[in-house]
Amino acid sequence: MGPDELGAVLGEVAGVLRAVGIGRNRVTVLSCDADVHTVRRVNTVGEVTLEGGGGTDMRVGIDQALGGPERPHIIIVLTDGHTPWPDTSPGSVRVVAGLVGDHAPEPPSWIESIHIPLGAATGR
Repeated sequence: MGPDELGAVLGEVAGVLRAVGIGRNRVTVLSCDADVHTVRRVNTVGEVTLEGGGGTDMRVGIDQALGGPERPHIIIVLTDGHTPWPDTSPGSVRVVAGLVGDHAPEPPSWIESIHIPLGAATGR
């Protein structure tokens, strides 16, 4: 993803943090491409670090999220959609994909999709 898409992703992360009323709680944010580069518990978007160089494999990020010390109730993936996805649902964990851009490919049917138009997400 380019700078505009990454800006849209950070805007969505900020929205998630506001919506869940973080307070003292934190959300775990994983930054990945073909490998997970950063795992960080944050409560503001300023604490988010995005790293990677392309060739995203969402299977790696989702596996890492599932293998953490606390099993998540929900995994939110923000992506342009150009990635391999896990073949099967992780069971009781809800997976939601925020698909950035107008031409993002659809993930598997067990993943809930939210389309984020690039112009709307970046305020243009």
